[in-house]
Amino acid sequence: MPERKRDQSAIRLTSDAHAAYGGFMRTLHGVSFTYGLGLLGLPSLLLLSATGCHAERIIVPPDTTAPRFQVLAPVDTLYDLDGDKLVDVRIEWADSSGAIDPASARVRSLDGINGPATASDNLLAFWHVERLDSAGLVLHETIENLLHGGANRLEVSVADTAGNTTTDTISFTLPHGALFKTLASGVTTAGHGIGATVCPDDHRAYVTVGRSLVVIDADSLRVLAAVRNTTASDDLYTPQCVLGDPVLYVTERVERFDRPSMQWLPRVTGSFGATGIAQSRADPNILYVGETYTGGIALIDRAQAARIGSIPLPGQGSPENPEYVFDIAVLPGDSKIYFTRYLDGGVLVANPRTGTILKHIGVGGPDWPDSGRTDAFVLSHDDRSLYVAVLDGDPRGVVEINTQTDAAVRLLPLPFYVPQEIALSPSGRRLFVTTQDRWVNFPSQNVLIDVVNWRVLAEFPRPRAEGAIRWDGGVAFHPNGKLVFVGRDRMIDVYLSRE
Repeated sequence: MPERKRDQSAIRLTSDAHAAYGGFMRTLHGVSFTYGLGLLGLPSLLLLSATGCHAERIIVPPDTTAPRFQVLAPVDTLYDLDGDKLVDVRIEWADSSGAIDPASARVRSLDGINGPATASDNLLAFWHVERLDSAGLVLHETIENLLHGGANRLEVSVADTAGNTTTDTISFTLPHGALFKTLASGVTTAGHGIGATVCPDDHRAYVTVGRSLVVIDADSLRVLAAVRNTTASDDLYTPQCVLGDPVLYVTERVERFDRPSMQWLPRVTGSFGATGIAQSRADPNILYVGETYTGGIALIDRAQAARIGSIPLPGQGSPENPEYVFDIAVLPGDSKIYFTRYLDGGVLVANPRTGTILKHIGVGGPDWPDSGRTDAFVLSHDDRSLYVAVLDGDPRGVVEINTQTDAAVRLLPLPFYVPQEIALSPSGRRLFVTTQDRWVNFPSQNVLIDVVNWRVLAEFPRPRAEGAIRWDGGVAFHPNGKLVFVGRDRMIDVYLSRE
């Protein structure tokens, strides 16, 4: 009988301990941690174990909640937070149940990229990552992989450590161009930017400013030198690259600049004052140079560095009535040469071998009393069109001439401006036109044009002090088509072009 009484006591003790232990575990499972067990101590816990009583399992619900994030930029038309005209992506994110996995972050452009990256690539591998952590992302667009102008969409996704992913699309609009940077030329003497070119073989931009040639690394946008020509008798005009030739040819007369050493060489022997210049497409050794005062086109032999003759054109100028040839373009095989003349106006077409005038193309418009006037044009890359900047006519603007028929086929009016210089992008889809004011106290703007749709894509203000004259001169595209160099006063403006 005494033995039986001891067994019942043990049973009662076990039952009481089980109740107390179970109560403790329920409190633990309810996340209200209470460590006191009253009169139940370690011996009782051991007894619980000894009698085979089992604790309740702690069940943690699975994390099924995806992260959330807030896009601070880009939003609508707000895209540039640091003033560099490039897109800044700034996102804050958080996860309610766990932690963000930064390595899972992806950003891709649904509308493509102008660069090596594709629409399926994660831009974190192509753009500059300033910050990527569990709190958010700061990402900066690069010139190498540039978004297109107009409507854009970025797809952003991020996951938490449990594998839950959030994906969203950011929609915003970018301008087709912007003033990207202004470079000090280093020129302190009189003069302003007149001519510009970018040589694709050395990736340098060359801009004439007064009697100096400014040399710029077109990729880093560093001014490398401003080299004054001490023998020039007037301002330098148009620089001309010839692929494979270390010499840059610059009109004033015809000056020669050694590109590797950045030093002036002796000028072309026998050359006269000149403005326009173009390379022959039948004999690469020959340069055609539009001369001032005579209104003729000289032949320059590069190998001899000498003027060897001229095209026998009719109607050249005289000391009493000087004539100027401002620009020149040549078709393949030198089948035709196009040039401008100040007094004749319009665009003249000639056979460069015989000097015969084939056509005199008016660009002034049907109601203009003469042929109109242009100082600059550019040939399309397929040689089918000549784009002409009309500075005097009605209306002023850009005229496209068909080189098969030598007739004007399209006019894009810029009636409130006076177009000056013009350049065509490497893709052939964009034109950039520099302008001057037509009226006092009515500032003109430089213009970016969509060639395919024949419309103005963007206009860029030309601010200056009241009463001051601002000169926007020569213009040239970078070989990548994303940057445009413009000689302006004694500075060089660099524009961004988003194709």
